[in-house]
This record gives sequence, C-alpha cells and structure tokens, in this order.
Amino acid sequence: MKRLSIIMTTVSVFLCMACENWLDVNASSELDRSELFKSENGYGEALIGVYAKLCDKSLYGRELTFDMADVLAGYYKLTLTTGNGYWYRYSYADPSNTNAVNWHENYTEDIWSNMYAQIANLNSLLETIDANKHVFSDDNYNLIKGEALGLRGFLHFELLRLFAAAYPLGKDKVSIPYVTHLTHSVTPLFTQEDAISAMLSDLTNAKTLMANDPIRLGTTPASCLASLPSGEFLADDKIPTWHNRRFRFNYYAAVATMARVFLWKGDRENALLCAQEVIRDQETKFPWVLKENLIHVGDVNTANNFRNQDRAFATEHIFALNITDLKDCMDGYIQGGLEDFSTVDTRLGASSEDRSAVYEENTADVRYQYWFEPYMNYFLIAKFYQNAIVARYFQERLPLIRLSEMYYIAAECAVSTSDGVDYLEKVRMNRGLVSFPLNRSMSREELLQEIRKEYRKEFWGEGQLWFYYKRNSITDFSEYMTNTDFFTFKIPDVEESTAGREK
Repeated sequence: MKRLSIIMTTVSVFLCMACENWLDVNASSELDRSELFKSENGYGEALIGVYAKLCDKSLYGRELTFDMADVLAGYYKLTLTTGNGYWYRYSYADPSNTNAVNWHENYTEDIWSNMYAQIANLNSLLETIDANKHVFSDDNYNLIKGEALGLRGFLHFELLRLFAAAYPLGKDKVSIPYVTHLTHSVTPLFTQEDAISAMLSDLTNAKTLMANDPIRLGTTPASCLASLPSGEFLADDKIPTWHNRRFRFNYYAAVATMARVFLWKGDRENALLCAQEVIRDQETKFPWVLKENLIHVGDVNTANNFRNQDRAFATEHIFALNITDLKDCMDGYIQGGLEDFSTVDTRLGASSEDRSAVYEENTADVRYQYWFEPYMNYFLIAKFYQNAIVARYFQERLPLIRLSEMYYIAAECAVSTSDGVDYLEKVRMNRGLVSFPLNRSMSREELLQEIRKEYRKEFWGEGQLWFYYKRNSITDFSEYMTNTDFFTFKIPDVEESTAGREK
C-alpha cells in the first residue's frame, strides 16, 4: 500500500496579495505559529494564507479550472501532440509514451503536494484553536473552526475526485490519505468509503459550528471573518455587508459540498436535502445575475454599466476565490496579452461550430452571448475577465461552487421527473431560455440528458464538467477516452513526500 508521510515543519503561512481584499490585515510573508495564533485576526490571517495558495496556477488559478480539467472534459479540440495535447488525447495513460507520462506526473504531483500542504496548514490551525479559545470574541471561535474544518473536507474531496475511482468502481478500494493531524508518522491511504465518512464528519461539524455565519444571518462579519465590501453601492445597500463571506468557505459552502459528496456516493436523498437547503435561501443570499450587468468586453457603454459588469455571475457564487493575478493566470490560455498570442501553443479556444453545438445554436442563452469573445478563428472564454473600471466586488472572481449546481443536483435527485424538470427550468429561465421550455412529461432518461447539456453550458472554464463525466462513467464525450481508468490520476509514487508539509 502506498503511504503518505506527513512531515511536521515550522509553520510558514504564505500570505499574498491575492487575498488582501478579503480581510483588512497587513499580511506578512512568514509568521511564527506562536505569534500567529495569539489573536483571532491571526487565525483569520492563517486562513487567508490557505486561500492564497489555492489561487496558485497549479491549483484553481489555472489547472483545476479552465486549463487541465476543461481540456480533459473535451471543451477544446486541440491539434497539439505535446503539452495540453497530452491531456486532450489522454496520452498520459499510454505507458509507452514516456514524455506524456512524465509530463502528467509532474502536474499531478504539484496538485497533490500543494493540496496537502494547505490541509496541513488547516490542521496546524485546528490543533491550536481549542487551547486558544479565549482569544476569540463573540462567535468567532465557532466560525473560524467551522470554516477550517469545512475547507479541510472540501480539499480532501477534491483530491478524492482526482486520485480515486468513481464511487461505484472504487467504494472499497484504497483512495487517498485523510489527514487530520500534524505528525511525523505515516498516514495510510483510506478506503474511499472511509475517506467519505471522514469528510462528511468534517463538513457536518463545520455546518453546526457555522450556524451563525454572517452570510446566513445577514449580519456584518468581524474583521477576522471577512473584510467589508467597499464602493459606492455599499452605501445604497445594494451590496450587503456580509457579501465577502461568499469568498470564504461559509455555511452554505459546507452544505453545498455535502450535496456534492452525497451525490458522488449515490445518496440521492441526502444530496437533495442539502441542495434544497441552499435553494431555499437563494433569493436573498445568491440572487440570479442581473441581465443589465452583462455586457461584452468590447462594448462602449457608460462607466456605470462597466462598473457593474458581472459576467462571472458573482452574485450566484456560493464559494469563490479572489484571484488578483487572474489576468496573468489566463494570459496565453483563454486571454490574449502576450506579444503574439496567435502563436502560443497553450491557447484554449472553441470554434464557432463547437460553441454553437454546446448551446444548441440558441443565441438567446446569456451564456452564449456574454461568456465568449472572438479571437481570430476561435472564441475565447471571457466570463472571468473584468475591465479595470469594474467594481472590486465583481472583479477577479473564480467560483468553486456556484448556485446553479445545486439546482442541477436537485434535478438529478428529485423524486419525480416533473420536479426535476422544474429545478432545471429555474436555471434555464434565468439564462434567457424563457421561450424554450422543456417538456415536463419527458422521461427520466431524457431529463438526465438535459442535465448533461446544462453542465456543458454552465461550467465552461470552471473544471466541473469532467467530474460530472467521471461520476456518471460517461466516456462518449471524447474519442480518446476509451477506458474509465483514464479518469483516475496516479497517486505520486513516493513513500515520503513533502505533500503534507505546512507552507
């Protein structure tokens, strides 16, 4: 059995500019643990350090969103036979192609080690927080502990979806280490069933602890929980004071992740209950994007309209990252800016035909209208790019969980097909498809096909489609995906790894 050695080191929390918009703190690059955890703001800074590292290009800043994960899902038709072409053709699964295998292992080792590094940082926080309960005011101890527990469960689930087989194929097989302590000893691999039990325990505890989350109560968070949004709209009560809790692992993120985990293991009843809980509070917490806030990158419009530009549908984000170097992350991939972008091998674009096929040639769909910009013979994703004039609370937001997924989960798990259609229609109506209603008398199989279509339309650039395919053992999306084994990344073949090291 492969094992992961979790090595204790001195805490060094990397705080970077990518997260300074979340908290009003003066971030430093290195903080000793004993100093860091002397105050509740210190615990808040430690969490910022975790979020900052999740913005890394090897994780959600690029690979696990619009690059590797979306290339694997077949969003792009690449002619390359190297680099991203390895992902597109699943060449890394061919042991005779040593270049592709080595290339794949370098990327997946980075994902593995960087994820576990942040889990170690969360464990560092969690192992001190009970003894320092006295430094917290109000309910901040419960909220920060809950946030850290929930985020630990979330990151382990992300690793499980990458490095373990789909649940029906790997329920009783070893999957990943579920790391809950800083220790010199080796953490063994858990079976997938045991790992899921551990993450559901973390998420359930997180939900309980965060019962009084400001985003749930509609109250103003303390500085250790999130900074206040700024700008002229705050004075007009158009941006609530709890707004920036969207960009932290909040109460609803814990519930939404539980919905994902339950659905992954085939527990549709509990997945539906979790999705419904988020949906019940949707109107006041995660309102649908306003059509008037959707404009094209090149449109010449009033400064006010530019300021409210919300092509990422930020109001619908349940949990998101604020990536202030997002333009750099996108450069050469889904956005121009390099001296000669036309010759860049990493460019990820969709042909007009492929874009139209995904959206079924329905130009009324706001996703079709506003999420792409033409470049030469391609269409590049424009949903994350925001003009510099745009208000800070709409800029540089990259969602890890968005509202529509809860409706898709509810649709898939609904007791009746007609109820499932109703959930699906709620998203479609808010995507401009009012004149194209679905047949409420469709069969269960037809409903599942419509859900699949919606995943393709909704999650372009967000890395979620490939996990949908994996969960359902769907392989017909790519001529190169010939075996469900290709969905599972190989765990780094090392006995002792820096993967659990605090950073």
